[in-house]
Amino acid sequence: MFHRRLIATLAGVSVLGMAGGAMAAGSATAPSTVTIKQSTSVKFVKNRYVQDGLRWDKDVYRVRSGGTLHIVNTVATEGPHTFTVVKKTDYPKSFNCRICDKLGKAHGADPNSNAPPKFQFLENGVGQNMPPNVDRPGDSGVTGAGKKGEHIDLKVTAKAGTTLYFMCIIHPWMQAEVQVR
Repeated sequence: MFHRRLIATLAGVSVLGMAGGAMAAGSATAPSTVTIKQSTSVKFVKNRYVQDGLRWDKDVYRVRSGGTLHIVNTVATEGPHTFTVVKKTDYPKSFNCRICDKLGKAHGADPNSNAPPKFQFLENGVGQNMPPNVDRPGDSGVTGAGKKGEHIDLKVTAKAGTTLYFMCIIHPWMQAEVQVR
């Protein structure tokens, strides 16, 4: 009898311990600094196709309001990347990317030239000399000229509970979101 009560008590303590751990994990706050980087793979079949696996390393990032997004260029051969906040409805579903054209021009890119773009910082679609705060569509920054290790740090000023949808306007299939906690 004692043996059964001991097993039942230990099982109850174990369940409470697991529930407490789950509650602690669920109530954990988002980090104040989040690193966003890209990952890549390329596959090709001779004379048939090239499949480019360039993407952000996660689909969803979580950061504290007032925290920092540290966007790092980890692959030098793919060029620079932008962190550009857009409306979810502006995500392109093909290479016909209207928002990319609009924001690319604001960044200083000339679609009629092969010259490298100036890639000015943007805040609400207007060229700036410094990185913007990140809290709404149009806020955008660039990792640099495309060299490995270049980065940009952006302060998140969006309110807790906000979801920011972002993409790289140079590589429009690179799309993800930041959940602000």
